[in-house]
Amino acid sequence: MREDRARRFVPRLLLPVLVSPVLLLALAGPAWAQTGWGAGGGSRDAVDTLLPWPLLAVLGVVALVSSALVAGTAALGFLAPPSRSSMLLVQSAAAVAVVALVIRCVGGGISAFAALPQAAGAAVIAVLFARGARSASAVGGVLLTAALAYDATIAHTGWHVGLAAVHMVAAVTWLGAAVLVATPACGARFTVVRRVTLVFAVSAVVAVSAAALEAVAKGMRFDAVTATSLTGLLVLIQALGMLVAVSTGLCRPGAVGGRVVAYSAGLVFTAGSVLMLVTPPPAPAEPGRPLLRTVALADQDAPVVVAPQRPGRNLVHVGMAGALVGGVRAEERPGAPGGWAVVDLPAGTDVLTVEAGGDQVSLRLDLGPDPAPPALVAGLTGPDGPECLSAVVGRVLRGAADLPAACPADALSEADAATLRATVRFLGDRDVPALYLVTDGSRRSAAAAAVVREAAAGNGLPVANRLDRADAALVVAGWEVGGRKLTDEALGLSSVARTYTAPWLATNAVLGRQTGAVTTLDFDPLDVSAQRYLADLRAAGLTPLASPAGFRAWTAPGDAGPAVAGPRIFASVQISMMPTGAGEMDNRTTDPWLPGGSLTPVTPPLPR
Repeated sequence: MREDRARRFVPRLLLPVLVSPVLLLALAGPAWAQTGWGAGGGSRDAVDTLLPWPLLAVLGVVALVSSALVAGTAALGFLAPPSRSSMLLVQSAAAVAVVALVIRCVGGGISAFAALPQAAGAAVIAVLFARGARSASAVGGVLLTAALAYDATIAHTGWHVGLAAVHMVAAVTWLGAAVLVATPACGARFTVVRRVTLVFAVSAVVAVSAAALEAVAKGMRFDAVTATSLTGLLVLIQALGMLVAVSTGLCRPGAVGGRVVAYSAGLVFTAGSVLMLVTPPPAPAEPGRPLLRTVALADQDAPVVVAPQRPGRNLVHVGMAGALVGGVRAEERPGAPGGWAVVDLPAGTDVLTVEAGGDQVSLRLDLGPDPAPPALVAGLTGPDGPECLSAVVGRVLRGAADLPAACPADALSEADAATLRATVRFLGDRDVPALYLVTDGSRRSAAAAAVVREAAAGNGLPVANRLDRADAALVVAGWEVGGRKLTDEALGLSSVARTYTAPWLATNAVLGRQTGAVTTLDFDPLDVSAQRYLADLRAAGLTPLASPAGFRAWTAPGDAGPAVAGPRIFASVQISMMPTGAGEMDNRTTDPWLPGGSLTPVTPPLPR
């Protein structure tokens, strides 16, 4: 009679294992949408694999869950004799693990060196466990658990390595204990529960504690943003499933209780597996520091910058135009990439919503108690805000803790003044008939115009009040006016023989539109230091914000960089060039200053 009941129980017990892939596919759909693995979005689409990444990811977590079940059950098998149900469960899990690992290996998601030993180990352990070799299968289970723990630490550094290993070992042990409680041999249920009680409870506490510590270490905050996210829902499912499994297994170790433990354990590990596919909620911001984040919007990864992230008016940059930021539309601006919005954030605001393409993301803010310097706020929210934000980003990437007092457009630096004088001297030596200035209302532009006029007078170069096709034009305006002027020239609305720009206009949005303009710089964008700056921008997803202002803010005070004989004139060309010193850059020096093109010197160093 009991044997018949056991046989009827086996198919029900196997249900969590067999249904896990289906549940995984259903629950992982929103996760793929968040990570951009759907229609053409994620960075993993570029990987050369035979199978799509979503399927490879599901196969990976199915293999992990199945291997964990085999390892945990076998490692604790010495505590109780294997039952018919536990043997069938371990064999089925091993078969699922082997199939998932082989398909994933063939599909290109994992190397044979990593997949085949794990598959062989799971199969051997299942055979030993089914044949009653409890000691040998226990040793194999411990070794497989150690291998899974090692795999869990690969993406971690520092003390996070130990925490990830403890989390995996505790989770695998808890799953094995759950299997023993749910599938005891006939007449041995109370004996098994008595032996496994301590392991069952302690491993649950350790697994939950380690998971919580990992979440806190990654910046997760247990607030309304997390609670309403897919991550929060899965964590809640895990917590409730583990509570039900432990309480049922310890308080009601009967046949019905065994089924409850089995289903609860399967649900816990299914939810935990999906968590590995889900993009977690954005981490909290550092108090009072500009916020740099990358979020999933409209089937793509979009960078978001909030500066200065203080009470009052803030400039928000989104990597796409048209997004709604706190109800304000991020509009395109001449000479600047992406979308831009000025948003008022009262003190105490802790969440900023960004919406685009039907997706909505909540960014956690921590504005701090103090407002930003008034000059910085005025610059960020004015016409030169995008350049100011690029300088702030460079400062953040450098690791500076404080905010700048003002923006680059508030004053003309000595380096830029010297570069402008060298440009005027170059034009004077070329017998240019006259020079036409393009300015705007910023203090830097006014100071630059004064420097240019003084240098032109010293070099016998007239400054014209009207644009003539035979003259040269020198643009000393900011990104907005300068970008519009150069775009007009490229479209044929105005045309001159030679167009030169101030050094602060050497950006992709200004020079990267085949305008034919050239610029004078006192640094080489292909030098090692500039390439490191570009690599840091790329890591933050903000390569389009590369600018001389950002590079100078990124350069630490006192770091003069490589010595240069003098400023040189650079032209924008539509080819990518391998920078010098690439072997010294840890393979990070592959970024052109202008995406899709490059700034190439066309003159030797000019006299200072």
